[in-house]
Parts: sequence; C-alpha cells; structure tokens
Amino acid sequence: MNDHEKILKSRREQIIDNDPNGLVVVNDNLEIVQINPAFLKIFDVNISEVGMVVGCNVNEIIGQEFFPSPDILSECRTIKHHKRTGKVIQLVSFKLDEEGLSACFFVDVTLHVHSKQRVVALKKDTLEKARQIIDKQMRVAQEIASLLGETTAETKVIFLKLREIMKDENGISE
Repeated sequence: MNDHEKILKSRREQIIDNDPNGLVVVNDNLEIVQINPAFLKIFDVNISEVGMVVGCNVNEIIGQEFFPSPDILSECRTIKHHKRTGKVIQLVSFKLDEEGLSACFFVDVTLHVHSKQRVVALKKDTLEKARQIIDKQMRVAQEIASLLGETTAETKVIFLKLREIMKDENGISE
C-alpha cells in the first residue's frame, strides 16, 4: 500500500469513527467484523468491551433481534425500537463486497419521532379543547334561546292581557 492509499484509508477510518450514525460490518453469519464508536453509544455498549464485540453476533450485542435472518438487506429502511435504551433506530443496510460482508448504518431518529408524537398529541389536545368549547357555546346558546323564548312568551301573554283590559275599558271591539 502506497502513501496515497494509506492517507485515503486513514481519512475513511476517521470519517467512519466520527460519523454520528452507528455502523456495523457483519459477515454471512451476522458476526461483527467492524463497528464504529457511535454504534457502541447508540446501543449503550460498554466501550471497554470493543475487543469482545468483534466476532460476536450483532443481535446479541444489540440485545434484541434486529436482524431475523442473515440477509440484513431485508431490514433496509426499517425502523426498530430498541427496548433497553428506548431509542428509535432507522436501519440503512447494504452489501459491501462479494466476500459476504454487509454493513448497516443505525440512524437514531428518536428525537424526530418523539417530536412528531408531541405534535400529534398537541393537535389532538387542541381539537378536544375546541370541541369542548363548541359544546359549551351550544349549551349556552340553547339556554339563551330558551330564556329568550320564555320571556317573549311571557311578554306576549302580558301584552294580550293588557289588550283585553284596554278593550274592556274602552269598549273596543275587533
């Protein structure tokens, strides 16, 4: 490997090591070949265990079955909930080479999902409060209409009585 290739490899490793998305490279048996620090952080794996992680089954290290079959490509673009950490993870998997190695990026979308859930909850709450206010306004309008109807009827009764009294007193006939 010449100096230029070493520099390129070093840059690639720096990019992978500093990527905020977790990365795992596995073989056909789902055994870990390589990981980056973000993988350990996302799944809350003790950093001192890095040496013990390589060669282990990726599902065992994650702590649940993210990959039900050795074909990790079948899980590409799926969203999984990590029970132990409570994180919501989107998987982006791809084939690396013909040697049977595959890779998967784990994108932590927890904040995005929780934000969407808060917005949906806020909308539902706002709609419920609007419904309650409208119901209350309808009750008040019905009460006002009822009272207005009663007073109008009472006014008409009194008016009719006054009219009768005035007719009798003045001898008016219709």
